[in-house]
Amino acid sequence: MKSLVKLATPDGARDYVRGLFRTDLFRASDYVASWVDRLAAHPHAFAEMSDAEAETPHFGTYFGMTYLRTYDSPAVSDLYYLHEIVHAVLLRYEPETPFTSWYRKMSSIEFSASLETEGYVYAKIPGLREISFRDEIWADRFLGGQRRLGDGLFEIMRQDRYKAMQHPDPMDYCEQQIAAYARQNFQWASTWKLDARANGAARPAYLHVEDHMARLRRREIDLDAHVAWLGQWGPIPFPDQARLFAPIYWDNKLSYKLRKL
Repeated sequence: MKSLVKLATPDGARDYVRGLFRTDLFRASDYVASWVDRLAAHPHAFAEMSDAEAETPHFGTYFGMTYLRTYDSPAVSDLYYLHEIVHAVLLRYEPETPFTSWYRKMSSIEFSASLETEGYVYAKIPGLREISFRDEIWADRFLGGQRRLGDGLFEIMRQDRYKAMQHPDPMDYCEQQIAAYARQNFQWASTWKLDARANGAARPAYLHVEDHMARLRRREIDLDAHVAWLGQWGPIPFPDQARLFAPIYWDNKLSYKLRKL
């Protein structure tokens, strides 16, 4: 974590995030703008990575600091930032929540954010599919029905996505990938059950985040205090969670590539 940018006002947040978008489609989209407006309602921060190996897989948005990433494709870059923005908007923080309830909440948010930014977005932004991924994606099987089904298409996509997570077709690469991501999310969540020490107290890491981020959202602490909280661990907030999950993420990423060979 370095070169941190603090977004303390709605106007400043909107201007900064819009400046991250690299495609005219995203910059002109009312759908994207609505998510950016909702993000701007809360204090947030962006930062560059100090250790790409450990921090690329680290879900910084959860603890109020989204990592900046570089992609060759402008559309893929925009989709990454939209995914993190949707996450930040959907996150709700609940101090002292039991781990099982927290896991259910986080899984539901990940499901919604992925459905929004890997499915709905292509129906909401005409022309995006043509400039995004070269290979087949899960959303391709639905987009032809948009004119006939209207908004009903989104419910069909939601149901199919949920089915793919639970019972993926063994012959369907896209469904297998969706199910693999769900398993990876379980592995990610398990690292946050482990204790972390913050502000002199040791407790499950997720409880530190839930308590602190709830206070930030209620404006009981300001962004300077938030940045100080992030910095108490050194260059990487929650370094144990980052280093435990990183090998899982990179191994899974390699396996996705190998399956396509």
